[in-house]
Formats: sequence, C-alpha cells, structure tokens
Amino acid sequence: MNIKRDLIVVCTTVDSIKEARSISKILVEENLAACIQIDQVRSLFEWEGEVDENLEFRISIKTVADNYEYVEEKLLEVHPYDLPEIISLPIVYAYGPYAEWVDNQCGEDPNFENNE
Repeated sequence: MNIKRDLIVVCTTVDSIKEARSISKILVEENLAACIQIDQVRSLFEWEGEVDENLEFRISIKTVADNYEYVEEKLLEVHPYDLPEIISLPIVYAYGPYAEWVDNQCGEDPNFENNE
C-alpha cells in the first residue's frame, strides 16, 4: 500500500439533485475528489429567527486532507447558499486498496489548472 496523504470526507448540502450533481461533477472532473455520494436528507435548523425544515441533498466528498482548502474554495464559488455547510470529517480507518485509490484519484497538485 502506498497511501501518501490523510483521507477525509467533506460534506455539504444543497436544495436540489440538479445542484448536487453539478457540484459533484465539477469536483471529480477537477481531481478534487475521488468519489462523491449524494443522499436525500431532511434538515431542521433555525435561520433568521425561525425554525425551518427542508428536504436537501447531502454531498459526501471523498478526498485527501491536502485538498480541503481547494474543495472549500470551489464549493464557495459554485454553492447556491449564502451560508453553506462545509465540514470535514477525518477517515480514521479505511480498506487499504480503497484508500490508495482515493489518494491516487486526487491529483498531486489540486490547483494545477489555476497555476497557468
């Protein structure tokens, strides 16, 4: 096994499956994520003094810790919410070959296209 970097899952939510797919495609195409899962969830939260309840789509982004800042930057660029949830969870244990695949899928320099 040749895992060079720590793995994380970055999570965010959006209000439509179309938006979730669009964001996911961007992150995978730019090698900022190896794999993304989209789940429909029900969210309850207080916003502007009122309790709200909405169906949303949670995007679980499998990536490497070195990519977090780039993933956050891209999410803030394309996210439809004024205050998006963007959180990162460490992956403490992972099946070795899968972890190696995630590491390999996430480019060596995630900002290489922006350096031109």
